[in-house]
Amino acid sequence: MRDLFVLTADRDMLEVMMGLLQRTQPLGIGQIECAFDRHRLRDPGCRVDASRRLRPYINEYRYALVVFDKHGCGRDDASRRDIQLEVERDLSRNGWEGRAKAIVIDPELEAWVWNKSNLVPRILGWTEGYGALRSWLDSRDLWPENAVKPPDPKRAMRGALREKSRSVSSSVFGQLAKSVSLQSCKCPAFKELKKTLQNWFPKAA
Repeated sequence: MRDLFVLTADRDMLEVMMGLLQRTQPLGIGQIECAFDRHRLRDPGCRVDASRRLRPYINEYRYALVVFDKHGCGRDDASRRDIQLEVERDLSRNGWEGRAKAIVIDPELEAWVWNKSNLVPRILGWTEGYGALRSWLDSRDLWPENAVKPPDPKRAMRGALREKSRSVSSSVFGQLAKSVSLQSCKCPAFKELKKTLQNWFPKAA
């Protein structure tokens, strides 16, 4: 059996997961063999249809990950944790018991972008550095000075790219995932992803 099948909600998330899973050393895991796909119905599809979509791979892969945004998945009223448990229970009933994990990002993937790494502004086109980007976001009420993260991470990212005449593309997410320090992301969903991978694929002693 191969190691891991990853189902994502869209191309941006797929690029992020592909980039991250190349970085086994920073993730603290052993080498793994992965396959990736995205659900054509995006976040709602991952929430309600992951078990059907992953059924063909039950006997081919040891583990499965389902990664999608809370915002737009059709259960904005529920907690991130409750949505994950719903998906995991469904996967368990359909052959993945103990071998599948849902990662729900609250509110959305862009929450993983915003940390203090100097690589973030560079990849977003801000050669002036982190301080200049942070000040600009504050001046546009996109990231208030006293907030840990932008209240609307997607709007903040799109605004920063637009200011530098850069387009939003999946390649930007891929560059961030391959480059930015994995220690600086404090998002609970990201921490849960790391812990899950470390439990499934521990580094060789």
